[in-house]
Amino acid sequence: MFIPTKEHFYDMTPEKFEKYSLEILKEQTQGLKNLEIQHNVIIKKNDGNYQIDGKIQFEVMGIRYVTLVECKHYKNAITREKVQVLYDKIRAIGANKGVLIATSNFQAGAIKYAKEHGIALIQIVEADLTYEIRTKPNVIIMNACKSLYNNGKPYIGIMQIGSDCGFYCKYLRNGDNNLRDFLIEEKEEIYE
Repeated sequence: MFIPTKEHFYDMTPEKFEKYSLEILKEQTQGLKNLEIQHNVIIKKNDGNYQIDGKIQFEVMGIRYVTLVECKHYKNAITREKVQVLYDKIRAIGANKGVLIATSNFQAGAIKYAKEHGIALIQIVEADLTYEIRTKPNVIIMNACKSLYNNGKPYIGIMQIGSDCGFYCKYLRNGDNNLRDFLIEEKEEIYE
């Protein structure tokens, strides 16, 4: 979980946040065969209609993959229930993966649930934000500051992936393939 050391706010509307989030995902999925990224999709199924903030489709070795994207422009931490709603949509629609993108942190229950069900959690934070590393609870290493850079863009995505020891972060910058790798790998391979 990324916790900035200073307050920051986003002056984007929820719709602009969704579109910006999909642009980050588009950068991360370049090179995938027959890539399609759609915003604000309604998917009709026998049990009803499902509104999805974003839908990613691509092919790998002749197999069509579908990923559902939900965007949360929130100030408060994302709860497990928000991740559960996305997982229910993934199952009902028959998608392969899910991505939940937020402006806020994720609660521990949300991270654990996402880990168990192969859902990527991405927090969007200000690029060029300097933060400090905590090695132990309440202990800050003052000389180990980092700066997040995203080729001049105002925001950067940080993908949080759960593991048996906790979780770790991967940055979603231009030229990185972290999200692309997540989308095409099987859940068991990523989280073992």
